[in-house]
Amino acid sequence: MTVLIVDDQEKILEATKKLVDWERLQIQVVYTASSAVAAKEILSRYSVDIMLTDIEMPEEDGISLQKWQAENFPMVYCIFLTSHADFAYAKEAIRGGAFDYILQPASIPEIEEAMERCIEHLKQRTDYMQKSSRYDELTQKVEYPQERKPDSARWAKWLIRGDDILVRNQIANLLRLADQDGYLTISYRQQMIHAFLEACSVACYEKKLEFSELFEENFSYETMLHSYHSDEELNGAIDRLLYSYKKEKAGTEGREDASATVQERIREVMRYLEENMDRMVSRREAAKYVFLNEDYFSRMFRKESGMGFKEYQLKVKMDYAGKLLANTTMPVTLIASKVGYENFTNFSQMFRKVMGAAPTEYRKTHNKS
Repeated sequence: MTVLIVDDQEKILEATKKLVDWERLQIQVVYTASSAVAAKEILSRYSVDIMLTDIEMPEEDGISLQKWQAENFPMVYCIFLTSHADFAYAKEAIRGGAFDYILQPASIPEIEEAMERCIEHLKQRTDYMQKSSRYDELTQKVEYPQERKPDSARWAKWLIRGDDILVRNQIANLLRLADQDGYLTISYRQQMIHAFLEACSVACYEKKLEFSELFEENFSYETMLHSYHSDEELNGAIDRLLYSYKKEKAGTEGREDASATVQERIREVMRYLEENMDRMVSRREAAKYVFLNEDYFSRMFRKESGMGFKEYQLKVKMDYAGKLLANTTMPVTLIASKVGYENFTNFSQMFRKVMGAAPTEYRKTHNKS
C-alpha cells in the first residue's frame, strides 16, 4: 500500500513522513511532493492508494489538486490537512469527495487514526473487487452521453423546492441507462455520489440547514462517499440521505415545501422521453415517473403540450430521426433502433406519417453530410 504526502512546507513534509508509524499501518511506500504539480507527476507515474495533502499551497491549492485527482485517479483516497478552521474549506472538501478533513496542528495519533479508517475502507474495496468477476469493467473509465452526466445543479434546485422524488427518479433512471449501455462503472457511481452530495450541500445552504446534521454515527459522510460497490448499496445510501434532508428541513420549516407543479412535472416527462429515445415509454410509466394519476396525467399532458402523450412521443422520435438522416450517414436501420423501433417497416411507416416522406427520400432532400 502506498501514500503520497503533499505540503509546500518542507519541515512539515519531513516530520509527517518520519513520525507516522507507517510500518504499523502496513504502508510500504511513502512518496512526498512539495507542490500540486509534483503531486500530479507522482500520481501519473506511480500507483498511489492514499493522498494526504495540505490545502493552502502557492500556485495551486489542495482543493484544486484533489478535484484533478478525483477526475483522473478516482480510486485514490484523499485526506486533507489544513490549519484553517474555515467551513468554506470543509465544504469544498466535501463537494470534492475527500475522505477526511484534519485541522492542524494535528497530533500524530490523530493522523494515524484517520489513516487507519481510510485503510479499512481500502481493504473492504479490495475484498469486494477480488470477489467480483467484473473488476476490469467496474474500474475502467468509459465514455457516456453528456446528457447522462449527473447534474448536481438541477438536483439542488429540485431539493430546494421540495421535490426530492424527481431527484430519486432521475438517479434510478441514470443508473438503469448506464447498466443498459455498459458504462455503469465504479467511476460513474462515484460521480453520481459526488454530484448528489454537492446538491444536498447547496440545498442545505439555501435552506439554512447544517449539512453535517444529515449524517449520524452509523451513517457517516464517509459511508455515503463509499457506497459505490453496487446499485443496491448506492440507492440505499441516497434514500437514507434524502430522508435525513427531508427530516431536517421539516424540523426547520415546520412543514414540507410544496411539490413541483403539474407543469414542471410534465416538463420532466418531456426530458425523460429525450433521455429514453431508444425505447418506447408507456403512458403508465411516464405518469408513475412523476407520481401522477394516469388519466389526470393524460389530460394535463395534452393541456401543456397541445397533443396526446403517444402523439408527442412519436413526434419527438421522428424529429430526432430526421436530424440523424439529415446530418449523418448512419444506416437507416440503425437510426430506427436509436428511436426505439426494431421493425424497420413500422419505423418507415411512422416516419412517413409524421415527416411526409419515407426515410430514404427524406435523406436525399435534407442530407447535409
